[in-house]
Amino acid sequence: MVKRVVEFPKFIILPEVPEYVLGAVEFNNTMVPIIDFKNKLFGEKVEENPSSKVILCNWEDNSLGLLIEEIIGITELTETDYEAEIERANLKRGYVDKFLKLKDDVVISINLTYLFDNKQEDQILDALEETASEGTFDDSTEE
Repeated sequence: MVKRVVEFPKFIILPEVPEYVLGAVEFNNTMVPIIDFKNKLFGEKVEENPSSKVILCNWEDNSLGLLIEEIIGITELTETDYEAEIERANLKRGYVDKFLKLKDDVVISINLTYLFDNKQEDQILDALEETASEGTFDDSTEE
């Protein structure tokens, strides 16, 4: 699902979106919403620093940018059988795809399709459509 990793971009603020939506950036002539990933999942804002990056991902036939504090590395992870146990305890959320092993730690693989409920998704897509229709990212116009 990951397209690429980019430096933290300057973004356009979108109206009437949840707090975890920082705004949008133009990428390949489309508007890409930028989500504060930590805020969306845990209610805490990402501490912006020189290591902050945006991961551009495929989402709902669109693109989505996830602001993260840093990338520690790229590595192969081992699948676990923890999903069934977490599901039985009624702790698994729809956006949790898998639990993976990273050395002695367990990390979560996120399924972006289920990260937002329908209302949140509609708010983000509507704000992007409104911003795009206003020509906010049109590079062809001269000032």
